[in-house]
Amino acid sequence: MDPHLIKLPRIVLIGNGVLEKIPEMCREMKAEKNVLVLADSITKRVAGERIREMVKGSLEIVHDSTLAEAGRISKSWKPGLVISAGGGRVIDVGKKVAQDAGCLFVSVPTAPSHDGIASERLSLTGQNGMKYSIRTKPPAAIVADIGILRNAPYELIASGAADAISNCTAVEDWRLARDEQGEYYSEYAASMALLSSEIVIKSAKLIHEKKERGIRNLVEALVSSGISMSLVGSSIPASGSEHAFSHALDAMKIGKLHGQQCGLGTILMSYWQGGDWERIRDSLRELGSPVTAKGIGIEKETVIKALLSAREIRKRYTILDKKPLDREEAEEICIKTGVFS
Repeated sequence: MDPHLIKLPRIVLIGNGVLEKIPEMCREMKAEKNVLVLADSITKRVAGERIREMVKGSLEIVHDSTLAEAGRISKSWKPGLVISAGGGRVIDVGKKVAQDAGCLFVSVPTAPSHDGIASERLSLTGQNGMKYSIRTKPPAAIVADIGILRNAPYELIASGAADAISNCTAVEDWRLARDEQGEYYSEYAASMALLSSEIVIKSAKLIHEKKERGIRNLVEALVSSGISMSLVGSSIPASGSEHAFSHALDAMKIGKLHGQQCGLGTILMSYWQGGDWERIRDSLRELGSPVTAKGIGIEKETVIKALLSAREIRKRYTILDKKPLDREEAEEICIKTGVFS
């Protein structure tokens, strides 16, 4: 394989009350001046305002997850450090603003809703309505305050858990690409991604009950998943055919949570891969994440269209390339797995 540079977060703080350690962390990174804190209208009250006060910085509200929004903020500010306090939208915009400014980025998730909290990739919508996955630097630091994360809306917690579970089908696709196409495969990165999936499956009950150990296991799994991507410089350990299905839904502007879509896609793709899809379905059900089209609020025809178009969404070899779906097979998968129940 070609050599590649591995960049990882310098600092990872996980625990109760770690938000208060942000000023000390900034001093350690020598990034105390001209700090820009990003948040949305809700997360500014949850954490944004408090962080701004502690670092004596400025606060900007993020309105949507678009390249245009990131561009607007980049034109308005020239920060020495960007801190994002929020969910996927705020974190992804923060990564882009930090990239534009050439400064460090700190991820402060207020909900464990996806593995982007620790990854070097961002996903923002362009002017054409399509989502673009862009590689940036990984966060210089991640500050995950369990007290804040436990109080996030449960739908977002379940979404993050489903996103982590989806690693099992992503890694299976990666192995297939290795065997069929000679794709570079890292045993270590794959093991990290699979461990993230497994720990969340085993912690489903604790997560659903919002127990501290369950939320901590979920956050650590999401961080590990993000790091697995940094190890190989690609999202491949955590993004396969199940994510292609989710991206196909995004292209149709369905507007559902990323993790929910990936969870549904993981059931379907695991069946098509010949995996233990029933265990995945049961774990998602225990988490309270939707396991049917009706449960997620998607029409049956929309699911079929997403399955048939997923192969064209991303040029990455998956089970959908080895075994392309036709309409009859797509319908059969949905019926056999109960997605059309």
